[in-house]
Amino acid sequence: MRIINTFISDGGEVPEYVVDCLMQARHYNKDVPIDFICADNQHFFNDLKINWIRQDGLSRGTLVSKFNRVCKFKRHGTPNTTYPSPELFWHRTAERIFYLAQHMELWSMYNVFHFENDVLLYHPLSEVKTNEKISVTPMSDFQTTFAFCHIPSHNAITELCTYFNEALLHGEDKLLRFGYDHISEMSLLNMAFRNKLVEGFPTLQNLENKDGFIYDPGSYGQYFGGTNNGHSEGFTDPKHYIGEAIRRGYLSPKINDGKPETQFNRIFNLHIHSKNLKGFINV
Repeated sequence: MRIINTFISDGGEVPEYVVDCLMQARHYNKDVPIDFICADNQHFFNDLKINWIRQDGLSRGTLVSKFNRVCKFKRHGTPNTTYPSPELFWHRTAERIFYLAQHMELWSMYNVFHFENDVLLYHPLSEVKTNEKISVTPMSDFQTTFAFCHIPSHNAITELCTYFNEALLHGEDKLLRFGYDHISEMSLLNMAFRNKLVEGFPTLQNLENKDGFIYDPGSYGQYFGGTNNGHSEGFTDPKHYIGEAIRRGYLSPKINDGKPETQFNRIFNLHIHSKNLKGFINV
């Protein structure tokens, strides 16, 4: 088992919330190797026993290079946020998956967990029930996220990235006809999910296994901590499966002894969209 996370940028220090994410991941996974792909070595890597993987060492790989040739969407992220989206935001968020795949392919890796840098884990990864396919977190009819995912093999992530590149060859205008308002890694992953190339972790409830976990694609974290777009705690998005279930009273998320849960299940992770991870650290 291994954790591989990324922060693809032009260099410098990663945001402070990334440190919080990795610190809690290490707390619950003391002996799991953690690789972090980024441009520059970070001051906290040694203390948390994190392996720095040089971004530029993977940038000329086949998967990354082809993505950068075929990807034509250059949209900026949402403006006027607490953490402003950099130029090429949607490009970079998709590109990171290709760096991840490039690293896994290089070392023929298996049994890898990947989660986004504004995600906090609340339990050891050894307790996750995995599948033979890549497992991801569905959020809405048109958004499926890499907020928390398991990748069984390097072959699986290579095949997924190949699918993404083939889809991108059709051009953004054609892909938008499938009902998306923009093209990003979430819409590309949603296409793969619709076509059963990946599987979804349970996100709403798991009544057959009340001791089991459900996973947060983004909505539980928005409910507890608000969003990076100025929404306060208690926010629910009616387009999200979880948001609509909370609004209708089917789910009642709460924090119990520092860990998130619903009336049915424990929540394995929180995707803290507001980036205020410090308010939800449990170590």
